[in-house]
This record gives sequence, structure tokens and C-alpha cells, in this order.
Amino acid sequence: MTHAYPRLYALPYSPWSEKARWALDHHRIAYEEVEHLLFVGDLRLRLLLKKPTGRVTVPLLDDHGVFFTDSLDIARHADEIGSGSRLFPAGREAEVEAWNRKSEDTMSALRAQMVLGLADDPRAAKAAIPPAVPEALKPLLVPIAQRVMGQFAAKYRMRDGAEKHAATAEEGLDALRAALAGGKKYLLGDALSYADITMAIVLQGVSPVDERFMPAGPGGREGWSRPELAARYPDLIAWRDELYTKHRRPTRGPAADARIAV
Repeated sequence: MTHAYPRLYALPYSPWSEKARWALDHHRIAYEEVEHLLFVGDLRLRLLLKKPTGRVTVPLLDDHGVFFTDSLDIARHADEIGSGSRLFPAGREAEVEAWNRKSEDTMSALRAQMVLGLADDPRAAKAAIPPAVPEALKPLLVPIAQRVMGQFAAKYRMRDGAEKHAATAEEGLDALRAALAGGKKYLLGDALSYADITMAIVLQGVSPVDERFMPAGPGGREGWSRPELAARYPDLIAWRDELYTKHRRPTRGPAADARIAV
């Protein structure tokens, strides 16, 4: 079945999906966003990719039968076909890729801490159950929520090296702070690049961005926040918020008019 626009399969609250979405929106590429459902949506991805085994995940961009299966590849593709300033400046691609690796490591560590907390702590799992669920039913759903989080943790092998997650997260945040020393607004030169996008998204696991731009995931803002890190890195949160205000259109609320995605 053909479709008029490229399709982005994504989780609304996923930092990885947001990296791809931001790159597409920056280049004013019209696309249809299809919400991915955990586990259930994997079957659709397997059929789409003709991949019966192995891990499948989002974001995934289907550009009329040509598939781009991670945020970095989607951003590179957007740089090639879109309009606007390049997110991969000529001659600095290796630097962008290095920041992307730092982002992946840092986000993975922060996500693992959050997911393992939900999987292992019944109180945290209960807090992650949607508010619309009647309070009387929530205790019955806690084991299910914990099992789902446990399956997600297993899919991404989050328990491997769990004792190193905190140090990995802090190392990434310290590297970002050092690179922005002296009041720099951007990591590379004086314009937005994918390096900025990929590192700004890291802060979603420290203190979620305003929900005008992106919803918080399971557990809400409390579940995704790390108060001890937010208190330690307020300068990075402020930098992230300034980038969003300057370079990102809200996706919800009164200001979210004429969004590019269709």
C-alpha cells in the first residue's frame, strides 16, 4: 500500500524518536507519524522490514519503501533531502557522530535507571499507571506494569552493567558541560547542528522538557526526572530549554499551530 508522505514510526515520548522528529521538522519535511505500541507494534515492524527474528525498534522512517532504522540515519537522510541549514556541517561529520555516540551512551544509562526502577519498585510501577485508571484497580495492575517494564529492560539488556549506569550518565553530562564552557550556545560553531539536538535530548532523562514540545513517558514527569542530577546540572537544563524555545515548534497547546507533520 502506497502513502503520500514518508512514514515515521515513533514513540511520542521516546528521546530517540524525538531526535529523528526534530531533524525532519528542522528540514521542513512533511511526514506521517505513526504511533508505535510497545511489543504489540513490534509485529508490524517485523512485517514491514521482513525481519522475523532479531530486535526491532523505533524510530523507523519508511520513505516510500526505503527504510532508515535509527535516529542518526534518519537525520542524515533529512539533511540530504530537506531544506534549511545542514545539521551535519561539512568537514565536521565526525564530530557530530562522536556527540551522537555520547548521547546514545548517556541516554541509554538514564533510561535504564528509570526502567529498572519501575520494574523493581512496586511504588514506582504504580505511579506509572495512567491517572485515568481507577485507584482501586491500580494495585491489581502493578504486577503487570512491572512485568512489562521487565520485558522492556530485557529487550535492551539494561541489567548488563547496571552498576555503571549512574557513572556513565554523569560522564556524558560532564562532557556536555565542558564543551559548552564559556557560555557557548552551540556545540559546533554558531548554528544548530545534530550534535546539539542529540545532546539536548539527553536532558529528557534528567528533567523533562515542557510538555508543549514533548510528552513525558511512563511514570510522568516524576518518573523521568532525576532531581539529584537536575540540581547538579541546571545550566544544561537551561541550555536545552533555550534550544527548544529557539529551534522547536510546540506540538501541543495554543502555540502548536501548523505543525509540519501530517
